[in-house]
Amino acid sequence: MLKKTLLSLIIILISATLLFAGANNESTSKSSSYSSPLAQVQVTNISETLLGLNTLYQYLNQNFLYDIDIDKVEEELTKALFKALNDPYSEYITEEESEEFTEDITGTYVGIGTYLTKYSPSYIDWDKKETYMVEIIAPFPGGPADRAGIRSGDLISHVNGETVYDLTATEASKLIRGKKGEPITLTINRGNAVFDITLYPEEVTTPNTTSLIIDKTNIGYISISTFTQKTHELFSEDLRNLMNNNIKGLIIDLRNNGGGIVDSATMIANFFLPDGATIMSIQHKEGSGKQNYSAIASNDTRKVLNIPIVILTNGGTASASEILTAALKDNNRATVIGSKTFGKGIVQDSAMWKKGYIKFTTAYYLTPNGNNIHEKGIEPDILIEDHVYTDEEIKAYYKFIEDNRDDISAYIKAHPEYTKENMDNYVMLHSDIDFPELALKLLIRNEYIYSLPYSERPKVDTIYDSALIEAISFLEKVE
Repeated sequence: MLKKTLLSLIIILISATLLFAGANNESTSKSSSYSSPLAQVQVTNISETLLGLNTLYQYLNQNFLYDIDIDKVEEELTKALFKALNDPYSEYITEEESEEFTEDITGTYVGIGTYLTKYSPSYIDWDKKETYMVEIIAPFPGGPADRAGIRSGDLISHVNGETVYDLTATEASKLIRGKKGEPITLTINRGNAVFDITLYPEEVTTPNTTSLIIDKTNIGYISISTFTQKTHELFSEDLRNLMNNNIKGLIIDLRNNGGGIVDSATMIANFFLPDGATIMSIQHKEGSGKQNYSAIASNDTRKVLNIPIVILTNGGTASASEILTAALKDNNRATVIGSKTFGKGIVQDSAMWKKGYIKFTTAYYLTPNGNNIHEKGIEPDILIEDHVYTDEEIKAYYKFIEDNRDDISAYIKAHPEYTKENMDNYVMLHSDIDFPELALKLLIRNEYIYSLPYSERPKVDTIYDSALIEAISFLEKVE
């Protein structure tokens, strides 16, 4: 499930001139000496609108037959304000939704194991499915969604037969998480294909970093699955251990990394860039009163400036991951291999509001070359195409899974060793399939991996992972 970390919590105290701001609903004319963070905000004709609403409220309060729930009025007015922003990334998160919003991104939780995103319901364009369905940014490695074959870019239209169109991202996330052991059926839209997948939520650990030296090479590998407040320190430790083993090259795997704490990504970029190099730039709204600025590489004793680097990306590489990718790519410190990134080049602030939160877009971030990648993504230097299947192949693939669950389990039980020979043999036994052979190879590979205890699972796949194989080949040729 999509996990959200607060980059900063700015306590916003609205000036008492706003309608219904006080918990006791006292007259606001007595608050002229009160100072708030919004005190310098330029007043527009919204004041006339609020005055009119106040008049309407007073009239209804006097003449309406039933009592008016003032808390409900305030909640709905706040929702209306955010709906009017017409921004898919800005929303009001109510008290009931706030537990999901504030959950620690590094914790263990019950769910199906995905990062997801969803446009605000006010941003629906019925000609574009991605504006009213839930989009999977990335599945967690080893989670229920990953094992079932859910992929980055999949769209969810229904949960247990109910549409998600009118839900916020937070509401959708809570619904899709489900309850441990209770089946949850998702209607997946992939291209023109529509099909149902039933999953069983379980305890899922949000991944962070994984590092190793790839077998039979002298190449280091670090996978970053999300950026938390501690990721740059974990990465620094991984990097130091790899450098102590005299690696000749480094692969940073950012595939299916949906982002997280931006500062953590910029600090990792700082490890590899010379002092004074631009890491990223922030561009605020003109007239906002906020200064545009650039993050510049500074002195750090942990810098590694001479080792060749490859960054692996795909459509699930988003936000903070794209910041790191662009920082090293634009400064000619890394070669990017894989497929185009997601394309989220905007910044949101989060603030406490009453007993809930507000989340709102505040700026664009630009790459060191000044590129705005929002809704565009970053093109790799070496393209490794994502595997695209026809609608018929997708349907055949999921029918195969449903019809052969017991067969797969029995085969692995009879051939428990995770070897290329065992996997290739299973594929050969089912050579009459109606979908690409690679899909079956990846299916049996995943089932083998997830049948192993977590501590014994291979951390990388040098058998079928074409982007990783290309990265290894590229670094082995570097002098």
